[in-house]
Amino acid sequence: MDWLRLLGLALLTAGLTMILRQLYPPVASALGVVFGAMMLCALLPVIREYVAAVALFLDGMSLGGQYAETMLKAMGIVLLTQLSSEACQELGAPGIARYAEFCGRIALLGVAVPVFISLTEMAVDVLK
Repeated sequence: MDWLRLLGLALLTAGLTMILRQLYPPVASALGVVFGAMMLCALLPVIREYVAAVALFLDGMSLGGQYAETMLKAMGIVLLTQLSSEACQELGAPGIARYAEFCGRIALLGVAVPVFISLTEMAVDVLK
């Protein structure tokens, strides 16, 4: 699916959501969440291409393995955190959305620590 169609569908859904919000607020919130999930499913093939390109790039630089896996995990965490935060916002729970974002930040930190340690060890070895 091309980007222009997705953006048009987003505008159409936003207009429909605005109308439904006046008549049936719970349905409007559910429509927003369902649209977000559908958008993610439509973008999965594109995301797969990006992941493959990053993995190929890192393999070409002999940095595959741990770094590629870490980068891909980080990208997944960011995307899923953003999606869940937006869904919580759409459902009228901004406090829970902030907790979802906090959880994503902690997950990113957990993914980044091993890379930080590895890079620090490499720097110390170079300085010796």
